[in-house]
Amino acid sequence: MKPVKLILCGWGPYKDETVIDFEKLNSSGLFLVTGQTGAGKTTIFDAIAYALYGVLSGEVREKGTVRSDFAGIDTRTYVELYMCHKNEQYHISRNPEYMRPKKRKSGENAFTKEKENAVLTMPDGS
Repeated sequence: MKPVKLILCGWGPYKDETVIDFEKLNSSGLFLVTGQTGAGKTTIFDAIAYALYGVLSGEVREKGTVRSDFAGIDTRTYVELYMCHKNEQYHISRNPEYMRPKKRKSGENAFTKEKENAVLTMPDGS
């Protein structure tokens, strides 16, 4: 599996939609994820693992805690991974369970639970 593009939104330190385009990196296929402590390096690996398997990359964090503390109340929380396997491209979109504003804000509680969801798009578009 070769990652092509990773999109994070409302995820960890990435409060807004953030796109990591792996194709813009060196074409040798080897690259380094580096940065200061707390910069979001592990979050990138967590997002890839979550997109692929529905779990985070380490045992310390839980998927119910990935929503960004900095994200706006209306910001969706999701990851999207575009990847190639055997020269065919796949797209995975997945969101964790989190509380979001209701579309119709009636009653005392203006929030509802967005359920965990995953969509895999195969190379043929199915």
